[in-house]
Amino acid sequence: MAFYECVFLIKSNLSDEDIAAVLGKFQNLVASREGTVHHVQKMGKRRLSYELKKERRAEYVVFFVEFQKSEDVAEFDRQARLDERIIKTMVVRKAKLVLPVTEGAGEEKSDHSKVTKEGEAV
Repeated sequence: MAFYECVFLIKSNLSDEDIAAVLGKFQNLVASREGTVHHVQKMGKRRLSYELKKERRAEYVVFFVEFQKSEDVAEFDRQARLDERIIKTMVVRKAKLVLPVTEGAGEEKSDHSKVTKEGEAV
């Protein structure tokens, strides 16, 4: 089993329903290849550093997936590159699954006092 982070830059002129259709297509592709989608992180629309395929803005989406075979991730990447709604893709293999930390989850932030040179708390 291998874990992957797959980043998609999706055209920004698509509606929310179209973006959901793109994500659904790739979630179904992972399921059909006996893989697992652990998390889908939508990072929102962002301005690109430079123009890609005549686009200045894109919707960033990150898939955290697990595949059994390397052929499956190759097919996933191939399908992403063929989809005209996706501007750019990047697939990175990870040694272990690391999911992003969501806001409000986990430990609370604590206020640390400033410490002076003498070691006294301010």
